[in-house]
Amino acid sequence: MSRLFPASMSGSVRGLVKALLAGAVCGVIGYFVGQMAYDLFPGLGHDLSGLRWADVVAVLLAAIMVFASLATAIRSLDRKGLGRTLNLEGPAGEGEVREVRLQASILVLSGLILPLPTILSSVGAPVALSLAAVAALLILHTVLNFHLYRTVDELFRRVVVEAGAATFWLGQGLLFLWAAAERLSAVPPVTAWDAYVVLMGVYLVVSMIVTMRRGLAA
Repeated sequence: MSRLFPASMSGSVRGLVKALLAGAVCGVIGYFVGQMAYDLFPGLGHDLSGLRWADVVAVLLAAIMVFASLATAIRSLDRKGLGRTLNLEGPAGEGEVREVRLQASILVLSGLILPLPTILSSVGAPVALSLAAVAALLILHTVLNFHLYRTVDELFRRVVVEAGAATFWLGQGLLFLWAAAERLSAVPPVTAWDAYVVLMGVYLVVSMIVTMRRGLAA
């Protein structure tokens, strides 16, 4: 079994501190994004009766992904620093830079897709058109993800596989506990949207932890 923990925990501590700082920054960004949305769609501020807790979490996760995509894109401009982050012997080459920028594109696309159903529902967009738009973006997102997975190195693929496996086991465990409690009338029922947003949150946290343990978070 491969060793997941680095020899020194200092890198993980630095990564955790950076993650907390990123969360604080995302909170500020989320505030201004919300203010902008209110200015653009003032009607949203008068009737929030249809807004669910999962919608708020989805917007927050989207802000985190957009912030991460910007940080990733900026990091790709520094080839020496990118080479150190990717554990290369020298500066990152054209291939590594291209892969990192593609990853940034996928992140920002993820940040746009996740809150899109809430936004389209809030502005009263036609259901058929909304579903078509979400489906088209999801197909594009899937194609880009598949292309990235095929072109990256083995270390990145291990990160993807480990994050996916950990998310599956943790997510299905949490879902079973809630479903059991719901069946026993101990907790209120949740929707598929609620479950998906929670799953995406779990995946982001797990991905961050796996990335730090693999030494890919500078």
